[in-house]
Amino acid sequence: MTKILGIKLTDKIDNAVKLQSILTKFNCIIKLRIGINNKQTIFCSDSGIILLEVEEGNSSIDLEKELTDIEGIEIQRMIF
Repeated sequence: MTKILGIKLTDKIDNAVKLQSILTKFNCIIKLRIGINNKQTIFCSDSGIILLEVEEGNSSIDLEKELTDIEGIEIQRMIF
C-alpha cells in the first residue's frame, strides 16, 4: 500500500521552521518529498504545498497528528 500526504502550508514565515523540525523528526518513514512553491509574482509566495510518500503505520499517524497541531497547515491523504 502507498500513502501520500499532501500538506498545504500557509504563513510560511511563521510555520516553516516548525514544519521542517517535524519532517526531520520523522525522516525515517518519509520515502519521497516534493515541494511545490506557489510563486505567482517575482516574490516568493507565503504558502506552498509539500507531497510526502510515507510508510504506513503508527509513525505516519503520529506524523499527521503533529503536523495538524501547527496552525496554518492543512493535510489531505491519498492511499493506493
